[in-house]
Amino acid sequence: MANNDPLYNEQEVTNAKPPLVNVKRVIARALRFWYLIVASVLAGLAISYVVNRYTTRIYPIKASIIIKENEDNLGAKFLYNNALVNPYRNHLNEVYIMKSYPLLQEVVESLHLEIAMYKEGDIKTTEYYNPDFPLQIRLDKKHKQSGRPFFIKIIDDKTFQIYYEGLDTDTKEGRQLQSLSFNDSVSVNGFRFFAAKNGDVNEFIGIPFLVSIRDPEVIAKQYSSKLKLTWAELQSSVLDLEIQGAVQKKEIDFLSKFIERYQLYDVQKKTRESKMAIAFLDRQLQVIGDSLQRYEDEVVNFKKENVTVNLQAETERLYQKMLSLEEQNFQYKLAENYNNYVITLLKQEKLNDVFTPQSVGIQDQVLSGLITELLSEQASVNLYQNNAQRGVDKTADNPALQSKMQKIAILKQDIAKAIANAKATQAINQQFIQNQINLIENQLRKIPNTERKLANIQRNFTLRESLYMFLLQKRAEAGLSEASTTSDIVVVNPPSAGGAITPKVSQNYLFGALLGFLIPVIIFIVVEILNDKVQSREDIEFMTTVPVVGGIGHNREVETLVVINKPRSSMAESFRALRSNLNYFTENKNNQVFMVTSSLPGEGKSFTSLNLASVFALAGKKTLLIGADLRKPKLYDDLGLKNDLGLSQYLSNLATLEQVIQTSEIENLDMIAGGATPPNPSELLLKPQMKELIEHLRQRYDFIVLDTPPMGLVTDAFVLADLANHILFVVRQGFTPMPVLQSLEEYHQRGKLQNISIVFNDLRKSGLGYGYGSYGYGYGYGFGYGYGYSDKRDSRSNNSYYTE
Repeated sequence: MANNDPLYNEQEVTNAKPPLVNVKRVIARALRFWYLIVASVLAGLAISYVVNRYTTRIYPIKASIIIKENEDNLGAKFLYNNALVNPYRNHLNEVYIMKSYPLLQEVVESLHLEIAMYKEGDIKTTEYYNPDFPLQIRLDKKHKQSGRPFFIKIIDDKTFQIYYEGLDTDTKEGRQLQSLSFNDSVSVNGFRFFAAKNGDVNEFIGIPFLVSIRDPEVIAKQYSSKLKLTWAELQSSVLDLEIQGAVQKKEIDFLSKFIERYQLYDVQKKTRESKMAIAFLDRQLQVIGDSLQRYEDEVVNFKKENVTVNLQAETERLYQKMLSLEEQNFQYKLAENYNNYVITLLKQEKLNDVFTPQSVGIQDQVLSGLITELLSEQASVNLYQNNAQRGVDKTADNPALQSKMQKIAILKQDIAKAIANAKATQAINQQFIQNQINLIENQLRKIPNTERKLANIQRNFTLRESLYMFLLQKRAEAGLSEASTTSDIVVVNPPSAGGAITPKVSQNYLFGALLGFLIPVIIFIVVEILNDKVQSREDIEFMTTVPVVGGIGHNREVETLVVINKPRSSMAESFRALRSNLNYFTENKNNQVFMVTSSLPGEGKSFTSLNLASVFALAGKKTLLIGADLRKPKLYDDLGLKNDLGLSQYLSNLATLEQVIQTSEIENLDMIAGGATPPNPSELLLKPQMKELIEHLRQRYDFIVLDTPPMGLVTDAFVLADLANHILFVVRQGFTPMPVLQSLEEYHQRGKLQNISIVFNDLRKSGLGYGYGSYGYGYGYGFGYGYGYSDKRDSRSNNSYYTE
């Protein structure tokens, strides 16, 4: 339906809603409550200070080592032609070895890190680490250590005191041990240890220390998680070590001891094969040595019993040939012993004790290659098992480990087959050698008996002597290899501490200030989201096409008749502006009827009616104010009039028109009060007599202002709407709900309310996001009357007239 109002907004009606958050209003609220934001920021900075002050500082401890390539460390092999040094080193495995629990646990126990001491402060307790502390606690390894922390205090240079809390946390009852002596064993609270005095105690007398004793394995696992190992460069052998902790000295000592222990582990790993070879050679030397001693005694006895006999040339030739065959036969015997030794280890699953045949001078390329591959695969299996102990991997479910185990099983079968083949070949060779020996022995039987006997004795002695010297040479090579072995681990940068990484002081201050700023802003945003009241002209224009004809500010005074009593006030000016804007709707015609209504009590409907009628009267226009709110008439009080006779009596034919029209003290302003409250106000207003009354009064007055009940509660306003030339719908800032405007738009579009405009009332807030800044004069209105449609009072004002 078309509307001819000059101020009518021609925009199409949509279901558009105002934005969830009005940024301008949030900014305006933030500027208005800037002191809250400042206080919140200061509170955030104060909290950041407390956090920075009392948060435990964490320091990074860094070191660098280089793992030398094997080519740099094969001196023993080059000098002594010793094959005991493994030419292959997998650097990727070193990271896992260094983080293994056993290695780290050895470091923890060597530094006694399972014993931690703490000092209690006023606010927090901090760890105290001092390797030179005069009271050294050494745990009894035979006793299972389990208990609660306890306090220790040095009394004097001879005694100390221990006390602890009991298990009853309610009563805090505990035990106190008096006058314990230094250098004595102590059993307390589940722990057993030796308390040794180490240095001067005067500095620590009377200071309590909290002692906590933990499982070294648990601490080792924690260090395994904390220790960071990274390669300095791609494909480089320089490894960077880093660990973070609250006590710099403690972590530096740990990292230093860790590197020292890892170097020792590297040396032990490299000399392990040499030790096993030496043990094997010692057993062989013992057997050959016993045999050599026996034949040496035979030579001596023979020479004592017989005149010196010199061997003839033919005998010497046979003797040397026999000696060569015996040496070959010994090499096969040595290989046989080695093969039996390897088979035994394979059956016993002692794969870590296997060593290569070259270590004892046995040349078998096939067997050597298989055993070398077996040792490499077993090293990988050991690595996986170490990871399983550290909780890094699950051994049973690791497909790579299962593949390694299958390959080891195959290699064990191949080694067994290779040894079986080697034994078969050795048996053939040994049989051939034995046949040659038998042949030579037959030839030796032809020489004289004494010469033959001497040749046998010398042969056996010389053979054992050469074998013994051979084994001694191999034993010496293995010993030299072990003695000349050095660690491939070289310290590049010793452990050193860096600056604290936590707390991040600047970042915490920045975060505290930002959080202090955001909290009130978020509160402002939430308030804006939850606020469903009309806040600005922009909200009105979003919700309805009904035009806004004017705005009225907030009245801080008790006075309601502001245009009369304060004609120079900004409030009076706003009503004069409203009167001017209404001329656009009336085209400056007289005999116009204006109906003033609203949706709810307390929106300023009656206040607007009273002052609008007054401003018309001040303009010299004969004006009539009708109190059409028959349910709760109140306007007459503000004009100093009575309510004895009014509209209800006139419509009930209980009074004449002249009797109900009252003349006010304001020139040109008359009034018809509501009169006594009837039982049927809506039915009275529906009488034809009401329409006739309005038509008659049009002829007598230039303007008529109808003050009606709120249309959101009763239908009286709809009954009177057809009698008015123009309807003023009062919307109060921060009070009228947004859905009211949706209902108003529906009435307007359906034609129930035509020739209507909105008066935006009680403009307390102005500026960004609120619109109508020119109406925020600071006077506003104070509605009066304590309207009877609701018992609710507006909590925003102390004004008793602030209900409607």
